[in-house]
Amino acid sequence: MAGPQNPTAPATKTVPPPTSRRRPPPQGDEEASTRLRLGDMANEQALSPAEVTLMLDQLEKANRRPNHTEIYYKTRDYCREFARFKDDNTIQQVNAISTELTDRDLGITQYERAQLATLCCDTAEEARTLIPSLEGKIEDAELEEMLKHISALRDFQ
Repeated sequence: MAGPQNPTAPATKTVPPPTSRRRPPPQGDEEASTRLRLGDMANEQALSPAEVTLMLDQLEKANRRPNHTEIYYKTRDYCREFARFKDDNTIQQVNAISTELTDRDLGITQYERAQLATLCCDTAEEARTLIPSLEGKIEDAELEEMLKHISALRDFQ
């Protein structure tokens, strides 16, 4: 007969020891929510995976004898895999569309610009859900128009 021998005794479970360390708490004051806090990176240039791919491809073309590391190749492969836009001209057009938002003093940061170019949201509601810090910075109609331009470029690839 299978099962416990003493039905009144509680079953004991053995838990295997953890196989990894606990994740340390984040250092600094960084958060991407309704209030964007990027710490030391607040005023730095942010790039989409497509923009990074474009830059790395240009570096490879310019350097006849590349001396790249494993990290370089892993970064390149990652960005190529997750870039929404593959064509150089399209990447530059998306960059121009999204950069126009940061140039207009709406309060949109480089991080938000890169997120808009990366996520390719279909609606303003989707963009605000995925990038909550956009709330109150740009009107829905204006954001929808910009997203429509980016979506049109995505559809032509």
